[in-house]
Amino acid sequence: MRTTFFLLITLLIGFTSCEKNTDDDRAQDELELRNMFDEITDLANSVPCTDSNDWEFIPYGSKACGGPQGYIAYSKSIDVDKFKDMVEDYSQAEEEFNIKYKIVSDCSVVQAPNGVICKDGKPEFVYNN
Repeated sequence: MRTTFFLLITLLIGFTSCEKNTDDDRAQDELELRNMFDEITDLANSVPCTDSNDWEFIPYGSKACGGPQGYIAYSKSIDVDKFKDMVEDYSQAEEEFNIKYKIVSDCSVVQAPNGVICKDGKPEFVYNN
């Protein structure tokens, strides 16, 4: 009897202490992700693309099935360590968001670019198909 009572109390506490994710929580988390990504793109776009040799790219984000959401080009003249840290933080936050809200994705693999070219002051990816 005592064991049953203890088990019942433990289960009751466990069920009542579970954090429930609300729509407001999800909207706030989505906003934080958008803000993080906006900061990343602002930094990436802070330098005009004039010489493709000065540009590299990095995967960003986290699809629910695994792998990156895409790739983003950046100039080697920015604070690259800071930029990479921002991208890593964003990717980790998106992975946690996917787990927290049980996000599903199409599971398609995003093709990595082969390089970057400059066109009209903006970087564009090169793909060899």
